[in-house]
This record gives sequence, C-alpha cells and structure tokens, in this order.
Amino acid sequence: MPTDISIIIPLFNKEDFIVQTLKSILNQDHKNWECIIVDDGSTDNSLQIVTNFCDTYTGNWKILSITNGGQTKARNIGIREATGRYLAFLDADDLWVSDKLSKQFDYLESNPGVIGVLSGYAIFKVNSNKVRVVKGNDFQKMLRKWADMSGFGGGLESVGMVRRPSSIDDALFDQKLSTSSGLDFTIRLSLLGKVALLPDIGLLYRLSEGQWHTNSDELSKNMSIISEKYSNYFNFDLGSRHVDYYFWVEIRKHGRTHLIRMVLSDLVRFRIRRLRMLSWLLTRNLKALFLGRLNRKFVLKQIQEIVI
Repeated sequence: MPTDISIIIPLFNKEDFIVQTLKSILNQDHKNWECIIVDDGSTDNSLQIVTNFCDTYTGNWKILSITNGGQTKARNIGIREATGRYLAFLDADDLWVSDKLSKQFDYLESNPGVIGVLSGYAIFKVNSNKVRVVKGNDFQKMLRKWADMSGFGGGLESVGMVRRPSSIDDALFDQKLSTSSGLDFTIRLSLLGKVALLPDIGLLYRLSEGQWHTNSDELSKNMSIISEKYSNYFNFDLGSRHVDYYFWVEIRKHGRTHLIRMVLSDLVRFRIRRLRMLSWLLTRNLKALFLGRLNRKFVLKQIQEIVI
C-alpha cells in the first residue's frame, strides 16, 4: 500500500522533548504515514532515545544520522528520502493534535487544486497553563503579516503539509536560511499554486530555551534576505517594516515606562508608520491571548494526553 504522508523531523539535541513529539505522531488518527527522523549530529542522547523509541513502538520509522549541517539541510535530506504522496513537517520539540494529519490530508484529497495547507496553532510553555492561539482562514493576509513581521508566522516547519511535487527541487528549503526558511518555502509554494489556511488548531508550538526565534541577530540576517527577495512580491518595502518591528522589540526590553514614553514621543512627532506597527503587534498579541482563553481546555487536554 503506497504511503500517504511522509513526516520529516530534523533533530538536534532535543533529548528532553523528542519522545513527546514522536508520541504525538503515534496518537494521529491517520495511520498511513512514514516518519523520517534526521539526526543532525546531536551531541546529547537524542539519537539513542529515538532509536529506543522506534524499537519499542510500532510505526513506519526511518532514522538517518548525518554530520551536523543545520536543520534546513537535515530537513532537505529527509525530503529526498520521502516516499509519501504528501510531505508533512514537524520540529523535534513540537507536538501535533491528534487529528492534524487527517484534517489536512482530507482537505488536500478533496481539493486537488490546492498545493499545500497550513493550520492554526497553539503556543505553550512547559509548566505553564498560559496558552496563546494563532488561527485564521485568509492565507494571503497571514503570509503578508508573516513577511512584514506585523503578525505571527505560519509555522510551516511544524504544521505544513504539501503535495509531493514532480520536481523534488521545488520541495527543498533554502539552506542559506535558518529562522526564515519556512517563510521562504511558503512564499515559493504560493508561487507554484494555491495554498490554504485551515482555522483548526493543528500544532502545539512549544516555547523553550535555545530556539531559533530567540536569536535576534540570526533573525535579522534572515529577514534581510527575505526583504531583498520578496519586497516586489508584496508590493511594499518589507525592510522598512522590519526596522519598525525591531525598534519596538528593543524598546520593550527597557520596561513599560520606557515604552509609554516612546509611544507619547512618536505621537507628538506624528511617526504614524512606527505607531502603526506597534498597534499591529499589540492587536496580534491580544487576539492570541483571547483565542488562547477560548481554546485553553482543548489545548491543555491535547498536551496532557502526550506529556504524561
């Protein structure tokens, strides 16, 4: 029986989380999958933990071990090894809700004109009951806000499912990028065909130490490349909005009083563009908190079923 879905997981030093990630795959109600785990030269016990797990729990597991070259390279190696009709991506510290695969698979089967699909996601932190939720149904709006940094990212690296293209090069991530490789992949995907955004929560995105999104220098470098490549695609200067985003991130580090002082200063000087970015950031955070409260019971139940 042909494989429906190839799941690709790049793995580097996630010994504390990888078992839970793999459990979330076992819990999927869609069972016709292969899971390709590409260990990117882990220096902790990740590879042994994965090997023990795959020996213990029945599943179509494939483990590859390579010299460290970065998560983007590891993901591409997994893609080249994939045999499924669809490719699904998952990072080694994130979790899927139990019907993530089935909902995305059924959608793609029912909509042959759609090349890829994303879903909503919940953001959580270990030992905290606070939950934020990011969801929508307008892909182009989400992509634009992801690219100009006024909204949350789409999370393709952990929540995306795409049709396996006839040319494998169309399914590879840009290895010059790290933190923004998923954004770049998603934009390129949208140039090849229609991409859908499902409102359902498909991913439980875990916040932990050492994640790429916390590396501001790497993020700035990556987003500079995104700005150069895709400002024409979005018909506005991404770089100028990125500058406004970084400004407020830096201001926030100095506390609420300093933030208020800068807001008042910008109001007096009519710095509308910069204030507009702040309003977008505040709105996205408030919306995520509100949706988190609405979906808190569902999200915590999904987490508890895995993290036991």
